[in-house]
Amino acid sequence: MLDKMVLGSRLLLGAIYLLSGLTYFFGFMPMLPHVGMPADLHIKHAVVVEMIKTGWMFQSAKIIEILFGLSMLSNRAVPLMLAAALPVTFITFMLDALILDDIWRWLHGAATTQQLFAAIEDMVVGGLCGLMPHLWLMWCFSAYYRPALVWKATPGTALSAANTGSLVPQSGWLRGVFFAWGWAAIALQVMNFYLFTGLIRFG
Repeated sequence: MLDKMVLGSRLLLGAIYLLSGLTYFFGFMPMLPHVGMPADLHIKHAVVVEMIKTGWMFQSAKIIEILFGLSMLSNRAVPLMLAAALPVTFITFMLDALILDDIWRWLHGAATTQQLFAAIEDMVVGGLCGLMPHLWLMWCFSAYYRPALVWKATPGTALSAANTGSLVPQSGWLRGVFFAWGWAAIALQVMNFYLFTGLIRFG
């Protein structure tokens, strides 16, 4: 069961990130930022606008997304790419997770309930759908990271990832959390994949 969960999570996450990265360069999701976008294209996050203006920051993030997507889909260098792409996933999550202003405006009557729900939806679809499965996959491949977490390392004494114990936690409640997290992450990815691919427009 675990192998199928990891496979599904890896393929869905990889497909979403590959599409997200490629659309910046080829513009097949015209409502998202892309190289040939019109000057008046609405971009909801000011920080994204500034990243694009640097000429390299946002573009580098998109290249990382493409490499990450290819890694997940091809099952090559997965532990490495999960670690390398985590900052991009975390920043994407934070851009959509900061909804305190939206809640505050709603409490003071400056925003409608519909607007508040839209902000919450952005947090889930735009941020949590990427971060949650990303972290869960890192948990699944945690044996590869444990040697790097030693407090005082000595060259040449790294532990073999194959001898660091079972992947699945043996404790009852932790085992339940592990599988619940995995299934919830996969369910979110399925929803996100459906919504994300619905943005594709050809011609």
